[in-house]
Amino acid sequence: MISYYPIMENLLNVEMLEKNRSLLEGRIFTEMQLNILKKRLKHTPLNSNERTYYYKFIKPKIRAMMSFFSIDDINVKGRESIKENHLEEAIKILHKLEQKHKHKKIILSGSFLFNKDYDDIDAFVFSKYDKEDYKKGKVHVSFLPESALDSLFFSSLSQISVSNFIYKSKSDFKIDLNTILQTYELLINSILNKEDHEKNLRDFILQTEYISKNIILNPKQLFDIKENLTSRNISILSNTFINSLILSYTKKAMTSRLKTQIGDYRKLLIDYKTSKNLPIYIDTYSKVISLANS
Repeated sequence: MISYYPIMENLLNVEMLEKNRSLLEGRIFTEMQLNILKKRLKHTPLNSNERTYYYKFIKPKIRAMMSFFSIDDINVKGRESIKENHLEEAIKILHKLEQKHKHKKIILSGSFLFNKDYDDIDAFVFSKYDKEDYKKGKVHVSFLPESALDSLFFSSLSQISVSNFIYKSKSDFKIDLNTILQTYELLINSILNKEDHEKNLRDFILQTEYISKNIILNPKQLFDIKENLTSRNISILSNTFINSLILSYTKKAMTSRLKTQIGDYRKLLIDYKTSKNLPIYIDTYSKVISLANS
């Protein structure tokens, strides 16, 4: 078992400190020490004296407190599904990424954790700013906004993951009809255009499983479905989509929206007679309406 001290900036925050100041001051920390810790949590630069106090007096106390409550540096979810040798490697990668992306929330997930064979090691760094994804060796680093922490995607990937922060994943999502229609159409478009459709397929599977079964797939379940699904077989994908809609939305909502969509696409076909995607959408949406009315 690898043991690390906690990443203070991600396990503690200013709000927690102020809420418990009356309990901490005088019993565990001095007023000056709490003020220094507050500066540290706010990422305000410390002067040389404050750094000495932080590393010599404050951090050791927090280490002891975290150790007493069995709080590890690393937050591991779905440990029973993670291969032990891959867990050790994931922790090492996480610490390397922390050196490069200081004070950032970082999470590792994907097939690397639970499969013997894998292509990439997926790492996600949460940032306030747009940054370009990059790959170093087998590690593929993607940057996500903080808002992604409340997404269906995060609630899925975090179920089997290794991260440097504590979080509470959402379990309730509202996926409206327009959203699922857009997801379906983007997937069909990317397949017809022979583009990389990994992300579109992932979103399609997560959303259809959620709206039809109220299930948030974990990464292994998602991986298995993707492996078993012939992703370029549009007929299979469309049937999956049709069944999900029938199970998820009211007849009135579906028929009204889809009739409008079909009408719009038929008009577009007059000008775009060679279009490959429009006939597929019209056929799929017509089948949904027919089933809803049967």
